[in-house]
Amino acid sequence: MFDKKIALFNQNVKNRDEALALLANEFVKNGVVEDNFLDGIMAREAVFPTGLELNNMGAAIPHTDPEYVKESQIGFMTLEKPVIFQFMGDISQDIEVSVIFMLALKEGNSQMEMLPKLMDLFMLDDVMNDLRDVKTYEEFYEIINKSGLVD
Repeated sequence: MFDKKIALFNQNVKNRDEALALLANEFVKNGVVEDNFLDGIMAREAVFPTGLELNNMGAAIPHTDPEYVKESQIGFMTLEKPVIFQFMGDISQDIEVSVIFMLALKEGNSQMEMLPKLMDLFMLDDVMNDLRDVKTYEEFYEIINKSGLVD
């Protein structure tokens, strides 16, 4: 799910929408999603937000329905400055997000397998701090591989 190496580090964006568009565009450029993938991400985020407050930072796991996906892939982005996402489960609560894992999953059951793995990863403060500070794809992959996110 990481073979296309979709990862952007220390991005300077104005807001959530710009961050999501930037990362979704990488999926489109790699040919793993339909051109309207971002539309699906934004529509789902409006109804079912994906921001999570961790111990020392916010993270988000935007995703959408399999109909927008050609090939399963996970993308990653770190932000120079946090942007506001809404809290998962409470659209009225804002979360400052610094780390984004965007999911493009072709099979519906893949989402149910990947989300608990990500939640486990999010509970590891040292790992999340390391992820927030990575500068290269190689560093990123080494961290997620050691954490067990990669099968």
